[in-house]
Amino acid sequence: MKKLLIFCLVLGAFQLQAQDRDITFGVKAGANFSNLKLDFDGDGISPDGATSIFVGGYVDIGIAEKLNFQPELQYSIEGAKDASVSFINLPLMLKYYVVDGFNVQAGPQIGFLVDAEDGDTDGLKSTNFALNFGAAYELPAGFFVDARYNLGLSNIAEEEPGFEDISLKTKGFQLGVGYRF
Repeated sequence: MKKLLIFCLVLGAFQLQAQDRDITFGVKAGANFSNLKLDFDGDGISPDGATSIFVGGYVDIGIAEKLNFQPELQYSIEGAKDASVSFINLPLMLKYYVVDGFNVQAGPQIGFLVDAEDGDTDGLKSTNFALNFGAAYELPAGFFVDARYNLGLSNIAEEEPGFEDISLKTKGFQLGVGYRF
């Protein structure tokens, strides 16, 4: 009986805390300045970069006074010139408010391959893991601007016989604008 009572008290405390959390929703879009890092036996090269777009939405959940958790869902065109790759990305960002309106962000991201140049996804893995680092400034009216660097961690090239030593990773910089409701 004691365990049940303690469990109910703890559960009630979490519910009260969850009701006090500030939860907002928003949309965002912007430009991707991306590239691919191609590595053959330790010799890394980067083709010409590409400029493309991203668009998506997010949920912003207050965790503490200056700390928020922001999961996002984005459609993003990335890659290099003549080698674009499209993903549905799920960034999981922690935001720390340095001063009122300005925050720094960091978090992991998983991407799911949607399409590639000319519809040819042969030779590409279906998932991409990355780390994001960025900052944003939020205006009182609900609008914001943000900048983010995306560092691809996983090799998105399928291992093919004879090409085991090839690594292909994404990297890029995003500039975006958005609105929170």
